[in-house]
Amino acid sequence: MKHLLFFLLCPLFLHAQQSIGWYLPEVSYNPSVPTPASWLGYPVGARHVSHDQLLGYMRALDQASDRIQLVEYGRSHEERPLVCLIITAPANHKRIDFIRKNRLLLCDPSRSASADPAQEPAVVYMGYSIHGNEASGSNAALLVAYYLAAAQSPEVTEQLDNTVILLDPCFNPDGLQRFSTWVNSRRARNGSPDPAGDEFNEPWPGGRTNHYWFDLNRDWLVAQQPETPGRVALFHHWRPNVLTDHHEMGSNSTFFFQPGVPSRVNPITPPRNQELTTAIGRYHARALSAKNIAFFSKENYDDYYYGKGSTYPDANGCMGILFEQASSRGSAQETENGLLTFPFTIRNQVIASLSTLEAVGELRPELNTYLRDFYTEAARESLNDPAEAYVFGDRNTPVQTGELLRLLQLHRVEVHALNETVRTESDVFLPGEAFLVPTGQAQYRMVRVIFERQTRFRDSIFYDISAWTLPDALGVPWSAVPRNEFTPRMLGTRITSAPAVPLPERAEAGYAYAAPADHPALPTLIASGHRLGVRMKVLSKPLTIDGHALKPGTVMIPVADIPGGALQALRDSAAALGVSMAALQQGQSEAGPDLGSNSLRPLAVPKVLLVTGKGMDAYAVGEIWHYLDVRLRMPVSLIESDRINEQVLSRYNVLILAEGRPAGLTSQLLRDFAGRGNTIIALGGGVRILDFLQPKPRYSVSGANDERRPYARQEEDNRARALTGAIFRATADRTHPLCYGLPQDTLAVFMQGNAFYEPADNPYATPLVLADEPLLSGYVHPEQLPQAGGSAAALVYGVDAGRVIFFPVSPCFRGFWRGTERLLANAVFFGSTIARQTTARE
Repeated sequence: MKHLLFFLLCPLFLHAQQSIGWYLPEVSYNPSVPTPASWLGYPVGARHVSHDQLLGYMRALDQASDRIQLVEYGRSHEERPLVCLIITAPANHKRIDFIRKNRLLLCDPSRSASADPAQEPAVVYMGYSIHGNEASGSNAALLVAYYLAAAQSPEVTEQLDNTVILLDPCFNPDGLQRFSTWVNSRRARNGSPDPAGDEFNEPWPGGRTNHYWFDLNRDWLVAQQPETPGRVALFHHWRPNVLTDHHEMGSNSTFFFQPGVPSRVNPITPPRNQELTTAIGRYHARALSAKNIAFFSKENYDDYYYGKGSTYPDANGCMGILFEQASSRGSAQETENGLLTFPFTIRNQVIASLSTLEAVGELRPELNTYLRDFYTEAARESLNDPAEAYVFGDRNTPVQTGELLRLLQLHRVEVHALNETVRTESDVFLPGEAFLVPTGQAQYRMVRVIFERQTRFRDSIFYDISAWTLPDALGVPWSAVPRNEFTPRMLGTRITSAPAVPLPERAEAGYAYAAPADHPALPTLIASGHRLGVRMKVLSKPLTIDGHALKPGTVMIPVADIPGGALQALRDSAAALGVSMAALQQGQSEAGPDLGSNSLRPLAVPKVLLVTGKGMDAYAVGEIWHYLDVRLRMPVSLIESDRINEQVLSRYNVLILAEGRPAGLTSQLLRDFAGRGNTIIALGGGVRILDFLQPKPRYSVSGANDERRPYARQEEDNRARALTGAIFRATADRTHPLCYGLPQDTLAVFMQGNAFYEPADNPYATPLVLADEPLLSGYVHPEQLPQAGGSAAALVYGVDAGRVIFFPVSPCFRGFWRGTERLLANAVFFGSTIARQTTARE
């Protein structure tokens, strides 16, 4: 009966799509502006728009309407343009720079008294489909852009006179293109709404993510993907009042708009933000109710992690508004709520877009007043902060320090050179190496977002991670400077651009070059050397030669082992990376082993297979792929697990298993691979398939509880036990190959999941452990936390002639956990050098 109903209704929906009035208000439209259907050649909703079509239509509107200016603010990994339409009245376009600069006065406490919030236009940033397979957003953008370009009514004229609209039709071009190609290739003329159909089930990894399988909706704060920095810069260029973030959720849901769960709002966000979000929500409720559309708010979703598109604005005087529409995925799908069609999902996104514009139009004075007050109150709040400033950086972390500087400047945080030495209990920060961020600034709340550690929470449930302190993530030494220890003399010149990295000295070596163990770009240089066919060795014991004190992890490159023509290329690569190689003129050391000693272990060229495919966590696989390919610039083969066999494995000597359980891959096949002298690197749950190993978990969540509990609490009780993501202090053995080059013995590691592991029985096989009191920031269930102290953060197993390296931590989490990514590089390059007698046996 449901199938019959679908076929009866389908022609009605196709007919409805042909009428622009089914989606948009019944007003007059400028005939010189092309409709989406006239440009695409089909009605909106009849197919999934591809990114090239979407981009083409936006450019057509730019040409046809004097209300629109199209700007390109970036390119995706696959070189697709990221564009935004600036939409306002033609008269406003003629003075657009004046409007923008005058508006920015509201964000400057020293000048905001000269701006009148009631007279300034409002700014709305409308962003669609940051998840590529949540396509109703970008398809709705076609209609919203057309409406704003062509509608002729007093309401639209007033909106455009008083509002500047930044319409971003697709935050994720690569994901949308991947998804639309799949769905359109499976769309039938006479389709079936069976949820089991191919049309509704993409192959792995799906279209949600970008090219490297990153969730771009987690990248606003950390800005590691090329789609993000331009968007964040555009945001700060305009400082919008409201940002809308159009998503989809499970097909059996309805429609969600914020506010989310009240107790799960980050305490840095002022209460007035949620009051205004609620006021805006009344406009959505009224518009959706008028169309008899089911919806909900104040449930499930939160505003805690500032890396999301609907939460990042909250730290910048703006209301981030999340919309979640039940997804049809394909053309029409059976759900618990009846038949869900693609056109219906598009229309709901259009309705929410237009209700946003109505709300902003009517609440404009309140929204501009809030923007002004946000920054003036932030400046006052900073006076009560026990920290007068934050200091960070040293000579051992130039790359990571430079990355933190980039992020601070991207987020418009004021940062200065350090002008006077600062001493803390654990560090000394020196002028010329370190930098200072004063808390007394307009972006005080963003300073807190970036630097604060948090271990006390109002709620125990998090939609995303509960900790992300950026200097910890980047591995940069840092400290708060208390008010009673701060002096104005510490504050040097304000930094407006990243300081230039000094070029390394070039000296001619007669015997060998030595690349320093602790330079963060050493792994990239090793990869470059392998590409050039250079034979390299890694030093396992300290030595002094020609006046150079060399640490374990130093890479030696004998001159005799450099192929003809490769020396200049290697030196150019080192210079480009900022790596200063010591030029050694002899092989005899002054202290420690000579250069011909077996203490220098040859480095085999790693031939890396990264397991992909069904059962694997695409995020976890993607961050490893991104690190190896983009950061290390080394080749890596992506092979789906069900295609891996003995013949395939024979071409590789390193296999990486990220989180997940790969389909079709057997434990015996992997054991045989390791036993032949190869290396397996398993991260998180990737170790589960290796049943020939026996890592001993200290804790696993059972959900059991002896005391009686209300049935209604079951879901929240279980979610409260989930370790969504927290930061722990770990202690490293820097003499171990896995920890070569780490700048200090302690480091901040990131962990998700619920398993902590016992150290190995072999005392040398656990080179990284969590500290006795390990929690630095984030929520951990009280029953879990006692299990964390002293647990293993890295374990090394021996399997016959090979090695299995297991990381319970996430060494390159989301591409921004730069402080521990060296662990993964060391496992790839140095794993085979780990002595058998130091490993735990299977």
